[in-house]
Amino acid sequence: SATVSVLYWEMAIACFVAVALAQPPAPDWADQFSVPVNQTITVNNVSHNSMFMYYYDAIHNVSRTDHGKGQYDELCRSIIGKEFSDEPCSFFVATDGWRYLYFPAEKETSCCKYCNKAEGCGIIKKDWLHGAPYVGQLTIEGHLCNGWMQQGNEQNFYYATADAVQQPCLYYEGYPTLQQGINLWNYSFTEYKVGPQDPSLFEPWPSCDKPCKKG
Repeated sequence: SATVSVLYWEMAIACFVAVALAQPPAPDWADQFSVPVNQTITVNNVSHNSMFMYYYDAIHNVSRTDHGKGQYDELCRSIIGKEFSDEPCSFFVATDGWRYLYFPAEKETSCCKYCNKAEGCGIIKKDWLHGAPYVGQLTIEGHLCNGWMQQGNEQNFYYATADAVQQPCLYYEGYPTLQQGINLWNYSFTEYKVGPQDPSLFEPWPSCDKPCKKG
């Protein structure tokens, strides 16, 4: 009957609204923040664990990653002669649009220009999760976190605290990376800091002007 049909559609709409309300929109990153990250990369059933410090400033379009000893980073290991090196390695996107890479133990001689913004080497956009579908919740180190998956060259899973702050919890790469290895980032809950970053972190020095020698 018409009454049953109307009731059906009202219930369907109510269910749709309830589901929509239960699925929070993906967050924007803070304009400026820093956070230590515990990274685990697993390849051929062998796990490589290390820490890195991440600095982010969307206002000035700069970012920086400082990898510690034990790193298994693909950028650091793409430099000729460093393919099997796990020594500390840093790279940053500077205000001139270039991504610079260097090894702190050889700072002045190893620093080089890796790629520039025109080649896709800019910072991660603060709204990179826009439009990403919701994938549910996880409890991470005692914190309830909401998750989303943004499709890029691989599936990018990102989790943030299920509160108004939406602090980073966890990131990992899904298919196809998951088939070959796992790149897992655990963000520090206690050392995540929002606020202006030291400009000197993103300034290349005069000798840092040669192109990187990539393998």
